[in-house]
Amino acid sequence: MTPFSNVCANACCLWRQTSTDFSVDPFFPNKSFRELNMKLYGSVRPSLALLLAAVVAISACSDSQNTEKPVERVWPVKVASVSSAGDVSARQFAGRVKAVQTVDLSFQVGGKLQEVKFSEGEFVPKGRVIAALDDRDFRRRVKEARVNLQLLEKTLERQQALKERNVISSQQLDETQTNYDLAKVALENAEQDLAYTRLSVPFDALVTRQLVESYSNVQKGQGVVRLQNVSEVRVQVSVPERLLATIDADRVESITASFEFLPGKEFPLEYREHQAEADSVTQTYVVELGMARPEKVQILPGMTARVKLRLKQDVGELRVPLSAVQTNADGTPYVWQINDDHSVSRIDVELGRTDGDSVQVTAGLNPGAMLVAAGGQHLYEGAKVRNYAAAAAAQPVAETEQ
Repeated sequence: MTPFSNVCANACCLWRQTSTDFSVDPFFPNKSFRELNMKLYGSVRPSLALLLAAVVAISACSDSQNTEKPVERVWPVKVASVSSAGDVSARQFAGRVKAVQTVDLSFQVGGKLQEVKFSEGEFVPKGRVIAALDDRDFRRRVKEARVNLQLLEKTLERQQALKERNVISSQQLDETQTNYDLAKVALENAEQDLAYTRLSVPFDALVTRQLVESYSNVQKGQGVVRLQNVSEVRVQVSVPERLLATIDADRVESITASFEFLPGKEFPLEYREHQAEADSVTQTYVVELGMARPEKVQILPGMTARVKLRLKQDVGELRVPLSAVQTNADGTPYVWQINDDHSVSRIDVELGRTDGDSVQVTAGLNPGAMLVAAGGQHLYEGAKVRNYAAAAAAQPVAETEQ
């Protein structure tokens, strides 16, 4: 018997009880049976109506539950398409200008700083003298060394003449010859020290800071001025490990730099060097590129640049995101392809060259096919998916309360 039948039976029993024939009413002996029966009927009728309404509602809910079908799960995924590459693909990086070299220039002798011929922020060419020491003591030492050398030179000539007549021994002549050679070296050292009192620029440089005040005493090797080698412009970029590991120099079409303050202009770059250790946080490698210094433009260290890398591609080459590729237990690569009914099918693929975040597909896919690029770890054959990026874009934006 169904719940609905039980409720109906109970209602009928209740109705029979209310219509029982009473001959004597012990509580109301003066009232007739008809009056008593009318009161009982009037009190039970509203309750019976409510009971029947509840029975109908319960029956309707029971029927809807019995006919409800299970809802199929739809998996949210990120969608990407199989792209057909042209003859050139481009990647962009944020770069920062740096100096080729930064040095603290110093004198190789100590003394009093007498002349400063530079100002901070000035470009100075290679070979220019930018500072000088008081050289009076150094000039005096040169004169003393020269006089001593001249004296020993005359002494050596006299003793050589005496040796020919066997007046002196060979030992005496050798000692004079040695003293003469030492005096010659002393003069060369004195002249070299005199030259060291002039500080010249070893390369085209930008003066960034004066480290010592004028007329102060400086020690040998003490930094006097800080210079940056700006013989060319260097630009540093951080390159992902995948790109650095797989890029081939023969496939590089061009590398150029552009600057916001020079709109519409691109400057060719050339590879210089790269760091062999990756950044521990970003897992990227710093690559240093160089370009000729443009005329009438001050590109200074610390400025930002936009670096564009153009790579040669095979015409018609198919590429997919690396994140779309998964592997079987045996290492075979496959992708989840999205069908027209939003179900997925597993497609085995053959992979080729990897460039950064994308990989070449040599077999298994057609151009324009839609793939699961993220969120495919729990998918199965025939599973339904939806593009969560498109769903998020379709959500209305709530207005901010004023």
